[in-house]
Amino acid sequence: MEENRIMNVEETGGKPVAWESASFFLKLVLAFAAFYVFCLYKNPMGITYPLFTAGLLGVYLYLLKKERQPLKKLSVFYMAAIFLLGLSNCLTDNLMIVMFNKLGSFILYGILFVHNSCQDRNWSFLKYAESLLKFGMSLIENLPAVFLEGKRLGTEKRTGQKKSAGNSKAVYVLLGILIALLLLCLILPLLASADQTFENLMDRFFNKIFLQITVPEQAVQIGLMFCWGVIFFGALLTAVRKKKIKEESKDLRHLEPVTAITTLSVIGIVYLIFCLIQISYLFTGGMTLPSDYTYSGFAREGFFQLLFVSMLNLAIVLFCIELFRKSRALRILLTFLCGCTYIMVISSVCRMYLYVDAYGLTRLRILVLAALLVIALVLGGMIRYIYSEHFPLFTFSALAVTAVYLVLSFSHMDALIAEYNISQRGLDITTKNQYLMTLSADAAGVYERAAEKGVKKTWLAGEMLDTYFEQLEQYENQGIRSFNLSRYFGFRAAEKYSG
Repeated sequence: MEENRIMNVEETGGKPVAWESASFFLKLVLAFAAFYVFCLYKNPMGITYPLFTAGLLGVYLYLLKKERQPLKKLSVFYMAAIFLLGLSNCLTDNLMIVMFNKLGSFILYGILFVHNSCQDRNWSFLKYAESLLKFGMSLIENLPAVFLEGKRLGTEKRTGQKKSAGNSKAVYVLLGILIALLLLCLILPLLASADQTFENLMDRFFNKIFLQITVPEQAVQIGLMFCWGVIFFGALLTAVRKKKIKEESKDLRHLEPVTAITTLSVIGIVYLIFCLIQISYLFTGGMTLPSDYTYSGFAREGFFQLLFVSMLNLAIVLFCIELFRKSRALRILLTFLCGCTYIMVISSVCRMYLYVDAYGLTRLRILVLAALLVIALVLGGMIRYIYSEHFPLFTFSALAVTAVYLVLSFSHMDALIAEYNISQRGLDITTKNQYLMTLSADAAGVYERAAEKGVKKTWLAGEMLDTYFEQLEQYENQGIRSFNLSRYFGFRAAEKYSG
């Protein structure tokens, strides 16, 4: 037994007892999976979401303490951002923001785990991206971790017994069966809806097999969610523990800079002509449109193309910095490309301003304006990176994106959209813009105040306002676990409107 303990210490790089004990690991995973189900079962935006986020961060801090691993200063920012995104979920009724909050939290978790466990001070942008990808792959690789730890627990209890190859493979077979069952829960309904014959076959099969068994649907859903929680959190903790990412960063700048210089010179001539047109026509021409253009046609025809080219330029600059040898001429051309990209970003903003002024705000228009702000900030970091190879471009970009998105997440964009559009043209709801009355409960207070003040509205707006506030009355009894502040205020606004 003592030999096994020493081997475990050697395999885990001298980790403390917490990591050596399969019993501790399994109890932690099972407890947190139950906590995960309690917080998030059919509750993607309730008050328990930030509680779940705080719990996961707390477990991470606890394990860092067990390993005697310090928490880096920048890690505090990442943890605060993750918690704020979780908090935002129970403060908004905007499902799109909730989805982005979850995606952003997942990415920030990866950055946090990689940053705090590795010496990443001198990592390049591509090295950081590679490390995050490897961490994600490590999660998939360690999905069997819970089963292996369960097997190790059984082995610890049966001292002196040798591991058999058959038992080892049985663990993976069990994992495969469980994953298949989870996937079939998604695949079978899709196939059944695609073919009536297959649906009838499945109905007869399940009715025959489970005719005498009555299992509540809710119990099945909770059980599957709990199983997924056990597998995922076991994989996550194991991936964090194993730390398979190599810290050394190789210098990839081996390509001949003449190739990049030639390419950028040709592209630069085209960009120069385009930017001169923007400066002489769009910026200094009084923001007027060509005679044969409408606002929507002008914005749509140019905005999205410029947004794509701006993002493409970011990629071009990044790969030239990371892959080509140092060259003064290359640096000058890259700086020129960044300057042209700034002009394109400003041109995109001007076009969007014309479009919003003519047709009002929407969610998509706010998102793309935020994206342009992020591009402008990252461009500034890239210019610094061109002349200072030790500048932490990835960290700077992560901080910029996180800061901009946090503002967006807490801004209640639906309320901003309603406020702006009402101030510009009242409740001028027609069949072309009736989506404005499908905004989330975030906009309820704005609509209620507009109705109270007697803002001019179309007949369709009056009908849709009644329907809008009737739908918000469903949030009268949310319950403690699923309490959402935006929905609460939406219900209060509906009360005032109907009262």
